[in-house]
Amino acid sequence: MTCTKFNTAILINVPMLLATGATVVLLSRDAAAEDLSPVEILKKTQANYASLASYSDEGKVIKTISSDTITTKFTIRLARTNFYRIEWTRDSESSRATMYNGPQAAWSSGAGDFLNVGYGPRNQPVRDIALAEASAYSGGATATIPVTFFNLQPDDALDGLALGENQQADEKLGDVDCYVFAKELLGQKSTLWIGKQDFLIHQFRTETGAEAMQVRLAAAMVEPDLIDRLQKSGNLAFTSIETHTNIVLNKKFVPSDFIPSFPTFSSFDSE
Repeated sequence: MTCTKFNTAILINVPMLLATGATVVLLSRDAAAEDLSPVEILKKTQANYASLASYSDEGKVIKTISSDTITTKFTIRLARTNFYRIEWTRDSESSRATMYNGPQAAWSSGAGDFLNVGYGPRNQPVRDIALAEASAYSGGATATIPVTFFNLQPDDALDGLALGENQQADEKLGDVDCYVFAKELLGQKSTLWIGKQDFLIHQFRTETGAEAMQVRLAAAMVEPDLIDRLQKSGNLAFTSIETHTNIVLNKKFVPSDFIPSFPTFSSFDSE
């Protein structure tokens, strides 16, 4: 594996704005009581997503390792029971990255599950596999919110982050007051921002220290000389910041709303 390909793979594999029409203001729940326990906050957040008929938003994921940064802009549309469309584009600030940066998507409009990462639409066996396969390409955009909305891993990140000793001081993201939870495990710190009034996820950040990254790369059987070159090129620490904005709840969609907004032919068709 070349160093260029390796840098690209790290940025998109380690733990977006396409137009979606008129923006609708964020809907909110009743003001949350200030004395809610972390467990109650978690349960209200999970119950809130479970109660939604549909969800849509837009946002971006910024991933940085060494001197390389990749920004993935995305839009998300989800609806019961199995409709989804997540579209994204990537922009790399590294001259060494050689990724396909055109529009990509994972979707289901009721006629099967599909993934297009620049080589034409590929049928996927089921939704869960499509979202998991797309996670690396989308910078994680197909994971955090879709997994929570469809309740694919009910005992995963939210449970781990909502422990009492992990609750941080409240913070404000833009105009949204948020509960903040954080945990550290094996050199990686994860931080989650949940709106205090809407009980929705607004931001998710992971930070992995240089030493922990070196251990993970070695465990992945990456050649030592490549690790050494990455270390010499800059700080090997890895950071990913995923932010969700322009959230719209319970908007009425039709199946055609979940078909990608861009042609889904292969990027090689014109060659």
